[in-house]
Amino acid sequence: HPPIVVLLAWLRKIPALREEPSQTLSDPAQPAKNMCDAQTSCPKDTTCCFMDNDHKWGCCPLPKAVCCEDGNHCCPSGHSCEPHRSSCSRGPHVIPWFTKVSALTELGAIIDVKCDNKSSCASGTTCCKLKTGEWGCSLLPSGLHLQHADRNL
Repeated sequence: HPPIVVLLAWLRKIPALREEPSQTLSDPAQPAKNMCDAQTSCPKDTTCCFMDNDHKWGCCPLPKAVCCEDGNHCCPSGHSCEPHRSSCSRGPHVIPWFTKVSALTELGAIIDVKCDNKSSCASGTTCCKLKTGEWGCSLLPSGLHLQHADRNL
């Protein structure tokens, strides 16, 4: 058998693209979010402000913002809250104040209640052994669910 010859056309090379550092990679020194407490966070470049009226954290859409005492608004860094004018001031300059948005609850903040090494119930509920031997979850306080578990199943 004669040798098999494969002919390939020449391909012209083009210069490689110079890759710029990715803008999407976050700087390890800069966190991707601001933690307000162990359970709540605000996006990067926003400010955590406690909203007294709602008794929860809110996020001001500004970095290093001033949290206003009304509980719902904030002003840029270096400004003062002017509640009587619904605005922020810095010297003679007056701008409208910013409205806060609700902070995010961290996934790990809602801790499941472990019934055993295989079963768990949502936070705020109680594990309840059913007639079948399996675990159920009850909204009733521990002890009360035992009286009612057999009746409902």
